[in-house]
Amino acid sequence: MSAQFYDLKTLKSSVDRLIEQQGPDAPVAYWIYTNEDVTTIDWETGDEQYYPIEKCEEVLRSVQDTDYIHEQIAECIEDELKRGAN
Repeated sequence: MSAQFYDLKTLKSSVDRLIEQQGPDAPVAYWIYTNEDVTTIDWETGDEQYYPIEKCEEVLRSVQDTDYIHEQIAECIEDELKRGAN
């Protein structure tokens, strides 16, 4: 787990390094959330509420640093290996 907040430019550099190390056809699972995902919905009007970039950074940084998410992904990988994923 990384405590560093990533922007898309940093993420791209990281992905480019992985491609160099593992090749362009290496398997991957991914979840990417951006400021467009940091929204709420006004249930009365159905309108989406978007937030300033500073709030998006704060929310996404907090999500990135949540151990629970990383633990759940690791457990899913382990479960799939035990099941003999094809």
